[in-house]
Amino acid sequence: MRNTAAGLRYVLYMFLCELERPWVVTHKPAGYFIAPEGAERAGDVSNVVFSNGWIERKNGDVLIYYASSDTRLHVATSTVPRLLDYVLHTPADPLRSRACVEQRCALIKKNTAVLKALKPPGKKRAART
Repeated sequence: MRNTAAGLRYVLYMFLCELERPWVVTHKPAGYFIAPEGAERAGDVSNVVFSNGWIERKNGDVLIYYASSDTRLHVATSTVPRLLDYVLHTPADPLRSRACVEQRCALIKKNTAVLKALKPPGKKRAART
């Protein structure tokens, strides 16, 4: 987990590293993991988030403590499997606008196909005689 700055934009990004060699990054998902929303946004500084710590509870929940531009502490909740799913299955940023749009369109098409396959078939109408 890192705080990454781009101009006046501070958001949280997630990266996955090797356990024995933490300087070796194995996955860099596209986009940010957390950015301020709603009441967390204040004035012109609307994209500021700093991580204050992460705690895994015995029940498997992960509490993600962060502060944003409204200066209050916030807590997001996730789980290790959900966080790993995000890091492992979110593609890397292609770094070009056109490529990003193409990537998102391909993901939408793929996810739509998966959702259609999961949807149980509807009841067939009885034939009229």
